[in-house]
Amino acid sequence: MKYKLFRSPGDLDKAVRKHELVAVETGKSIDDVADALIRDVRDDLAEMPEYAHCETAAYAPEPIQEHRRVRRYQYEMMGVVYPQYAEKNILIDYGVIEEAE
Repeated sequence: MKYKLFRSPGDLDKAVRKHELVAVETGKSIDDVADALIRDVRDDLAEMPEYAHCETAAYAPEPIQEHRRVRRYQYEMMGVVYPQYAEKNILIDYGVIEEAE
């Protein structure tokens, strides 16, 4: 299977055409590529100039939630940026498309 990771510029349900392809991983299942996708999200956030010198993290991919309106993705992920001097962390939505190779 092929797993395409997309970063959302805001809400995962909105402006789907503006979502940016970040990485492509291949594996037998989502569990096989979960660690690679987590690393891809962390690396993507760390490379963004606005998040320079910030720590980053990511949650493992989960099946898309029922409340989501977007039907493009089979899985969703959350990237987290930990600014050094801020009251809140920054959360970034990611979507994952699962395709047969």
